[in-house]
Amino acid sequence: MKIKYISLVLLALLSTACEESFLEQVPVTERSEVNFYKTTADFNNAVVGVYATLKNPGLYGGGSGALFSMSEIITDNTDLGVTRQPVNLPIFEIDDYLITISNATVGAAWTGHYLGIARTNAILDRLPATTIPQASKDRFEGEAKFMRAMFYFNLVRFFGDVQLLTSEVSSPYGANDLPRSPAAQVYELIVNDLKAAEEKLPATIANAEAGRASRWAAKSLLGKVYLTLKQYDNAAAKLKEVVDSKAHDLMPSYASVFANTTSFAANREVIFAVQYLSGQIGQGSDMWSNWAPFNAGTVLLGTGGGGGGGFNRPTADLVKAYEAGDVRKDASLLTTYKNAQGRDVADAYVVKFRQQGALNADSDVDFPILRYADVLLMYAEALNEQGKTADALPFLNQVRKRAGLADKTGLTQATMRLALEDERRVELAFENHRWFDLLRTDRYMTVLTAKGLKVLSHQKLYPIPLREIDLNKKLTQNTGY
Repeated sequence: MKIKYISLVLLALLSTACEESFLEQVPVTERSEVNFYKTTADFNNAVVGVYATLKNPGLYGGGSGALFSMSEIITDNTDLGVTRQPVNLPIFEIDDYLITISNATVGAAWTGHYLGIARTNAILDRLPATTIPQASKDRFEGEAKFMRAMFYFNLVRFFGDVQLLTSEVSSPYGANDLPRSPAAQVYELIVNDLKAAEEKLPATIANAEAGRASRWAAKSLLGKVYLTLKQYDNAAAKLKEVVDSKAHDLMPSYASVFANTTSFAANREVIFAVQYLSGQIGQGSDMWSNWAPFNAGTVLLGTGGGGGGGFNRPTADLVKAYEAGDVRKDASLLTTYKNAQGRDVADAYVVKFRQQGALNADSDVDFPILRYADVLLMYAEALNEQGKTADALPFLNQVRKRAGLADKTGLTQATMRLALEDERRVELAFENHRWFDLLRTDRYMTVLTAKGLKVLSHQKLYPIPLREIDLNKKLTQNTGY
């Protein structure tokens, strides 16, 4: 059973440079801000509203959502197999490395993440005064801090210095004179939030609460943060806690990790995911239909399955990255499909999140944000960076064994780095890791320019959206834009 995401039925401020109409409109029969945040049920609904932010177009909302464009399409992993039109020009700008300060996709990422932050701050500001049971209060605090850390972790990696909001904004203009805070301060908040979250979140999540954050999600994300900060000892220690807990494990079959037929209880690999639910209730995923080849039609997608959006198309370079015999390749992508005339059409497309027979934009396949294979590879990276290459090797090979590949042997620290880079690329393809990985390892420019991609050095960060700077003269622009 999955969380049914609902809209927050109270104050939900937009981005830090807020819209003038900053209150969500709610029916008169609904609870208002005045009498909300009183009961356990109120806070539970508010927390569910925070999780709902994951489906915002600035995050994972739709197969053309901002995170897919900004962390996959900008790399050597995917491109666009759709006709260039005004509606998709912002994504083509990213694909072409011609990103402007008015790019709508980048703007959506900024506002979407700050919407989530506003919701978490509202909860955290009001929890101390509530009289709900302490156990519930602790859980809600842990969830809000976990999610706030995740939102800020994305923001600081995308934009560098960002506005740091840690309390509720009660005016539509309340943040319009707030400058950017140094990335180091943002990371300090992220680490502190995750340390608090890992202490307050439950170790296990009941089936009825599938999709909510656990202690191991907080520890996994904190390990990723430490790895990004190059604090390899801290990263290894935190990720080891997840490994030693045995709370999660690799699924025997790679394809089953992403299958809609794999239940939450059975899927021990996924640590935290965006939950989707079909039924034409606005909770389904469009990744399968939107990432299918452009205008592929019903032969591929079935009656009612849509025409195919052509987004996030695997590149030929990624197709070649899979070793012979790697079972992940066919479970992740295909390079041909049959048209209505029965002829093969050469056009690569993602099948990792396929649900054959699903209606257009309405599949059940969840999208993993954190999973155990990522933890194993991060742990290997943290150990290797401390010079413990021999200790790191078994964790890399666990992932390779599941993929049907032979163990790596005799690696040096340098060759282990490249092996992990290659392994992460194919293991985590289309899961929004590639851009972050290349930046974290200082390989972004080297890898992409070597492949003839016209990436510019200042594009290690995205531009601060023009709209935000127009509304707040204290905001500065990233170099190069």
